[in-house]
Amino acid sequence: MQWNYTFWKTGGNIMNLNYFIEKGDVKRIQIDNIRAKSLIKSSEQTLKSALSIEFNDITIKTIFRELYEGLREYCEAIGFLKGYKFLNHESITYFLDEILSEKDISIKFDRYRKLRNGINYYGNDIEKDTVEGALKEIPKLIKELNKYAIII
Repeated sequence: MQWNYTFWKTGGNIMNLNYFIEKGDVKRIQIDNIRAKSLIKSSEQTLKSALSIEFNDITIKTIFRELYEGLREYCEAIGFLKGYKFLNHESITYFLDEILSEKDISIKFDRYRKLRNGINYYGNDIEKDTVEGALKEIPKLIKELNKYAIII
């Protein structure tokens, strides 16, 4: 039998959005337009901040963290518009895939999430090329998600 970390990590459960709901890491809530609007504004400010930081060896981790944070805030805003509150970042991956049917975006989000976790919790470095790519890709991802950020 081949080792399956996800299967082991979840105690034999299949990882999907329902897994996170049952675990309590995602809450079903009433749609919250005010919170969503606030998070969208914060996401825009965070993204602008990341794009305004001088790019060099000292700042690349900060730039990447801010780019990821802007994307995460935007995804959380969409969650509030769809009636979901996320208590961890990993569950956003499944929300993007299963609720929004944005498989490609969910894969990219999860990759950025793992890179950011490596930086924040393990002191990992990040390649300049990766950050340069994120500087181009994350604003595009947010633009693609814009169609879900309709506040009533």
